[in-house]
Amino acid sequence: MPGKLRRRANRGSGLAAEARETSSLPLLEAACLAVGLPRALGLEQELEAAGYFSEGVVQQWRLTQERLAERVAEAEDPLGQLRALAASSEPRLRFHVPGVIARWLADRPEAALHELRPLAEDEDPMVAEAVQAFGVRPQAESLGPEVLELLLDWARDPSEYVRRAAVEAVRPRGVWVKHLAWSVESPAFLTPLFEELRGDHSRFVANAVGNALNDIAKKKAELVLEICARWQEEGEAGPWQEHIVRKALRGLARGGDPRALQLLGFGRLDVVAHARLRSEQPVRPNTALVFELEIENRDQATKADLVYEIQTPGKVAGRPRKQRYRAGAVEIPGFCTSSFHIRERIFDRKAAKLLDGECAALFFLNGEQLAELRFPLER
Repeated sequence: MPGKLRRRANRGSGLAAEARETSSLPLLEAACLAVGLPRALGLEQELEAAGYFSEGVVQQWRLTQERLAERVAEAEDPLGQLRALAASSEPRLRFHVPGVIARWLADRPEAALHELRPLAEDEDPMVAEAVQAFGVRPQAESLGPEVLELLLDWARDPSEYVRRAAVEAVRPRGVWVKHLAWSVESPAFLTPLFEELRGDHSRFVANAVGNALNDIAKKKAELVLEICARWQEEGEAGPWQEHIVRKALRGLARGGDPRALQLLGFGRLDVVAHARLRSEQPVRPNTALVFELEIENRDQATKADLVYEIQTPGKVAGRPRKQRYRAGAVEIPGFCTSSFHIRERIFDRKAAKLLDGECAALFFLNGEQLAELRFPLER
């Protein structure tokens, strides 16, 4: 697993690990005791001995789920004990149940999915993420593309939470988890799932479909472009189809892919652009940049997709750090010159502070670079 992904998987993508002073383990222990889990009162002590407070948040979750699974196995009725955990009124306990189910029923993926489905209806957002990441995704890893036949049934569920989980669990790039290998390499397997949900009436579900397609577009752009083009030709299947297409193509559009831009309604332009920096120079770290982009349109009024890229000095000469932003669609009046103002912060990051030197700002309309300016950065 690449270092960046490994750090994300262990640290929870921005979530803070629990500290001893603010730990939820006593509450978790009490909730386990309330549902009759064997050895509930020893949970906190055992986790602390296992190095719980020295781990990142995702590893803390894994340790907790392992200990809970061991205790479920000791119960007289393990399946009944699992269901009692899932019915707990404490969401921080329910959060761990999908991972426990995945461990206890590791050799019975269909049974695991059966037990996970009611949990997928949980309206607590953290529990919803845990179901797809720690519950369903391990079954997708175990079964491979065969899991999709089972998840198609989830995609027809009355609950939007269940339908969303069906998509999120097989995204090539998941939350809190490593990439799903078969989904990355052969994403065409997911097409029936997308077809089932393209007409869904829930924006919640539509976002999941669009995000999954955007993931796929990073490596298999042709597949996503073909799907989106076909959907547009066939017409609206539901109220959020166009929303799905926009989300699916956003990465390709940010990169200036002409086919994606055409599908989004952006054509060729007859314009000339100039950029100016209106902020004080030299620019200081952790301040706001204000750019003025002057666009002379020599044709009819039109709509254009505006993307800009800010480059700052890197540690290696000639290899700047680059950050690209999509400003979205801008309306450009016909046969005149218009000015647009863009505001963006330039700031230090924990892993890499800004370095002194020459910076650049590049501006793209419908994928074509039309303006560039350079400015100094000093602390």
